[in-house]
Amino acid sequence: MPASSRTPLVFLLAASLSACAAGGAAPDKLPLASTASGNFLSGLAAQRGNDPGAAAEYYGAALKADPGDPQLLLRGLAVALQDGRGDTATDLAGRLIQLEPGNAFATLTLALADAKAERYAEAEKRLATLRRAGPNAILVPMLIAWARAGQKNFDQAVESLETGGSPQAELTNMFQLHAALINELGGRTEAAEKNYRTVLTGESTSLRTVLAAGRFFERTGRPNEAEPIYQKFTERSADPIYVQVDLARARAKGTPPQPIGKASDGMAEALFDLASALQSERTGDLAQIYVQSAIWLRPNYPAAKLLLGSLLESEQRYAEANAAYDAAGSDATYGWSAKLHIASNLDQMGKSDEAVKVLEAMANEQPERIDALVRLGDLWRSKVKQPGPFPEYDRALAAYDRAVARVGTPQQQHWSLFFSRAVVLERSGRWARAEPDLLKALELEPEQPSVLNYLGYSWADQRLHLDKALPMIERAVELRPRDGYIIDSLGWVHFRLGNVEKALGYMEQAVELRPQDPTINDHLGDVYWRAGRRAEARFQWERALRLEPEPEAVPQIQKKIIEGLPPP
Repeated sequence: MPASSRTPLVFLLAASLSACAAGGAAPDKLPLASTASGNFLSGLAAQRGNDPGAAAEYYGAALKADPGDPQLLLRGLAVALQDGRGDTATDLAGRLIQLEPGNAFATLTLALADAKAERYAEAEKRLATLRRAGPNAILVPMLIAWARAGQKNFDQAVESLETGGSPQAELTNMFQLHAALINELGGRTEAAEKNYRTVLTGESTSLRTVLAAGRFFERTGRPNEAEPIYQKFTERSADPIYVQVDLARARAKGTPPQPIGKASDGMAEALFDLASALQSERTGDLAQIYVQSAIWLRPNYPAAKLLLGSLLESEQRYAEANAAYDAAGSDATYGWSAKLHIASNLDQMGKSDEAVKVLEAMANEQPERIDALVRLGDLWRSKVKQPGPFPEYDRALAAYDRAVARVGTPQQQHWSLFFSRAVVLERSGRWARAEPDLLKALELEPEQPSVLNYLGYSWADQRLHLDKALPMIERAVELRPRDGYIIDSLGWVHFRLGNVEKALGYMEQAVELRPQDPTINDHLGDVYWRAGRRAEARFQWERALRLEPEPEAVPQIQKKIIEGLPPP
């Protein structure tokens, strides 16, 4: 393997982490093999199954037999960090750097180990050798700045952020935030305030920025300036849960949390920022490495625990995700969100009874909030895949009813609650109650395609208000032109209106977009029959049967195959 000092970190890691891309559930763990090659292959299998912990064990066993293999060391280093084994990663990085002195990943790992031990000068020397490309273009300037701050070289620290970053606006704001944190660490209050005010002028101020800036003003004896910062975020997010403790404290002129206490904590913030950015870029393995590194440097870091839980949850590693969420569950800012995720994951793991207990406890804990009750309703609704008078629908309805009772005067953000309740009512055969909820949801969010489609299709299916259903579904198609379900609805309302030729075009388009949906294929069969294409109609009905439609539709489709459609 060539020296890697000239290779961006993202590409350096690609060989080690590409085996994880296939995703899926972790396989049953294989026993350790007696050969290096056997353990290496088991490590690859564990990576493909999203089990970096097992992969670390297999690679570790393989390295005992072949300790000088740099590729094996690199893979072992990657999965060790991904699994949160910082000490193991440090050992592997030290061994790898002996074989490849320019290895960027090993260099970064050892720099973080130096920082954790507060050897900031050594950390800076290592970081200075890294090429600023790929993720390092963002990360290295921030880490160097914090390494300099750890040496109390605050002027140089801020300068490295001003001169070493990307010109992109969002990255500039990130560097401004870190400059503020560094200036505050150095007691440079005036400079910190300038940085905070600059970053607060951004169009989309993040929760972390709001908390950092607001708490700074509280700490400097200006809670009256912190309060509007928190209040503005609350109004924009329409949910006070994330800043309600801070807002209440600022109003009461209480004691705010302490600022970042040491440079390694600031480095953890930088790693967290990069992990957050990578989360949305389909690079979950790298994001895990960075967020686990942040937790390694700063073990008590609730925001990072929440992010780690989200990354693990996206890979369906629900038990591990809940362990991360549980570590953040007591935090005033992030704990509520963590508990909501815990409940959802328990349900995914087949532990629905435990999930219900968590959500009920949350509903009682915060009697003014509706989100736990909405999640409870969603949980019960997800248990039934077909219409009918099922007890799960009754439980879902009871949860949604309790949530609606807490709302008071409905606001725009409550459209989804009324929509969810309407779906349960309609699916359980209670249309008289479902229709007003759909109308309320549409009143609150007139341009919501899901509501436009559901109400319009329900009317068309019952041959009701076809003159209103048609423009509603046409608008839904404008909003979502590639949604096969909505295009099917448009075809269906035209079919109900007797516009067979128009219906045919939309139905054929819907089947192209959703070829495996039994209802859409059934509808196309109906349209073919009315168009006089009897053989094609029976073919579509037979196909719909093979696609396993809802049980109540089966006898109707079977009858159509034999007898065709009755006259209109």
